[in-house]
Amino acid sequence: MSRRIEGVKDEKFGHIVRILLTLLKYGDKPLTVSELKDKAKIPGTAFFSHIKRSLEMAGWVTFKVNPDRTITAHLTDDGRKIAEALKNVEDILRKANII
Repeated sequence: MSRRIEGVKDEKFGHIVRILLTLLKYGDKPLTVSELKDKAKIPGTAFFSHIKRSLEMAGWVTFKVNPDRTITAHLTDDGRKIAEALKNVEDILRKANII
C-alpha cells in the first residue's frame, strides 16, 4: 500500500474518531452537520460527506432531516459504545502522558 493511501486512511480514521468523540461529548444535544464538522475540526465538505456515509453504513451515526431543513447527527447505541471505548483509550493515553 502506498504511503499516500495509508495517509488518507489514517486521516479518515482520525476524523471518524473526532466525530464520534464530539457527538459523545455533546450527549443528547443534537448537532447540525455544520456544527459537527466545525466542532470536530473536519475540513472539506466532500470529504466529510464520504465520512458521513461511512458512519451511517457502520450503523454508528444517524442523520435526521429536520423541518427547518437542517440535518442533525445522532449516535446510535452501537456508535455510543464505540465512542465510549475510544474515550476510555483517550483517557488512558492522556493519563500516561502519551497524548
